Amino acid sequence: MTPKQQQELNQHIQAIAKILHQEAEAEKIQTLEGIETTIREQT
Repeated sequence: MTPKQQQELNQHIQAIAKILHQEAEAEKIQTLEGIETTIREQT
């Protein structure tokens, strides 16, 4: 993967993470287990 492709991939990953975080309930993402469960429910 070229550095440019890696940068583009990272930008997309950050955008996805931002959307998922906005849709998550704050009290459910306080622990690693809560984060994992929330992500699995969202996808």
